[in-house]
Amino acid sequence: MSDKNEMKRVNVIIPKHYHEEISKRGLKLSGVVREALEDQLNENTITLSVPKDIHELYMELFSMSECNDSEFVPYLKKALAEYIDDVMAKKENKLREIKKKLA
Repeated sequence: MSDKNEMKRVNVIIPKHYHEEISKRGLKLSGVVREALEDQLNENTITLSVPKDIHELYMELFSMSECNDSEFVPYLKKALAEYIDDVMAKKENKLREIKKKLA
């Protein structure tokens, strides 16, 4: 077994309600922890915290469409470009306001 696949047993202390929620969902805690660590350590992973309704829509869409994250990338790029345009416009407006105060 290579070092990369070698496992290490660890003890983890988590809030009781986390454990209850994981159990209620029928998940294995070790799998949840491993997946979270993989997401944190993978340099190509983005983690977003979103409202519950958006998360539910995302999960429904991806389970229904059977697509993967790589198919979503072009749409994410468009959203990021739109966000950049918005940020730039706001900064430009703020700079204009500052310039007016200097006149």
